[in-house]
Amino acid sequence: MCFFHFLSDVLQLGCLPDMEGDKFNLTPVDFVAKAIVQIMLEGGTSSGSVLHPAMPDNSISIHDLANIFQLLGYQSKTMDFVDWQKKILAEPLRFKSWSFCAALTVEGHGIDSMADSTSGAHAMRAALGEDAYCSFNAKSNLKQQIRWYIAQGLLPPPGAL
Repeated sequence: MCFFHFLSDVLQLGCLPDMEGDKFNLTPVDFVAKAIVQIMLEGGTSSGSVLHPAMPDNSISIHDLANIFQLLGYQSKTMDFVDWQKKILAEPLRFKSWSFCAALTVEGHGIDSMADSTSGAHAMRAALGEDAYCSFNAKSNLKQQIRWYIAQGLLPPPGAL
């Protein structure tokens, strides 16, 4: 839900934060749930290990998001990250992603760079099957999600802002 609110707030504000690196891992929640079940069926994780159920190399950057918005017909521009973040945080009743945005950083990569996702990826491959795992494309999935949000009236259509 946080990422949806982020998308909504970006459209409402009319600009994206200028950030570098891959920020948002878009592993579907049903993939994560299946990986967790698979790991439990296999006997859990080894003592002291941590499960990080995210698909590696499945993150998108602000540049990717800007391109997707443009392909869907939205006008997208960027603004200085600190200024953008201040605007979001200044109006928590208007911008629902304020807590998500407070944790964003201007440089570096997101969750993919912080934890080893080897066991989570292995479990996802086993639970989903190799074809489903390998055919998932984060950018295509995000375009599909945004189109669905628009069709449901959850995001404004391009040109309505």
